[in-house]
Amino acid sequence: MANIHIVLPRKTILTKKHSRRQDNQIIATNIDVAFIVESIDRDYNLNRFERYLVLINEGNIKPVIILNKIDLISIKDLNQKIKEIKERFNNIHVISTSTVNKQGIEELMNYIEKNKTYCFVGSSGVGKSSLINNLLGKSKIKTKEISGSTGRGKHTTTNREMYFLQNGGIVIDNPGTRGVGITNIKTSVENIFDQIALLSNDCKYDNCTHTHESNCAVLSAVKRGEISKSRYLNYIKIRKESEHYEMNDVQKKDKDRKFEKFIKKSMKELNKNHEDR
Repeated sequence: MANIHIVLPRKTILTKKHSRRQDNQIIATNIDVAFIVESIDRDYNLNRFERYLVLINEGNIKPVIILNKIDLISIKDLNQKIKEIKERFNNIHVISTSTVNKQGIEELMNYIEKNKTYCFVGSSGVGKSSLINNLLGKSKIKTKEISGSTGRGKHTTTNREMYFLQNGGIVIDNPGTRGVGITNIKTSVENIFDQIALLSNDCKYDNCTHTHESNCAVLSAVKRGEISKSRYLNYIKIRKESEHYEMNDVQKKDKDRKFEKFIKKSMKELNKNHEDR
């Protein structure tokens, strides 16, 4: 049985919306760096990165992206994905790893500093536990084989666990997340989507929602191709989720109906504009 010697004040906190309740679910506290782990093959998703970055920014934590299982793709494809990430997220630090051929493991270990705490987050089966086992130099965390049907690792970690590395760094393994729920964190949304936030200063209306207004600088940029349709719609969805968090049940149902109609209409208009160019 472990003894509690001291309870430290919270300097940073990483949370997400609870999957079944209205309150926040704490992922970890007093984190210096959050490693967002994505498998380079089927799990790779820029929009999911964006969601994690919003939550991590809100917690005042430094984000680092880990592209794992790079043995599954060519160097050319890997470099293209790294380029996409850095262009979209302002040259965020990216570490490419493989626990099969040990690529990037030394770089990851060198990134971890003494007396600092690092949290691993990501979907189930992306290889978080295997990466930590490599950092520990032994198979301390149980892992499972690759699923034959999905090509992904099977869900293994069910509890948060803290591990102390030989170099003095501290790492936390988290269960895989099925969804990255957004709470009421408007400032962090604007920080991550800084290009959109900057363009909004040129909109005709101060309270522009960037969904239907005339002379909207954001919509104009989307039509010109300066902002991708995917990123624009992800911004709208995340912002709506943040607003949705503070509403009562009646307001939510009404907002959900309107938002569903808006998404369908926006996709239709954006596709039409793309065809007309």
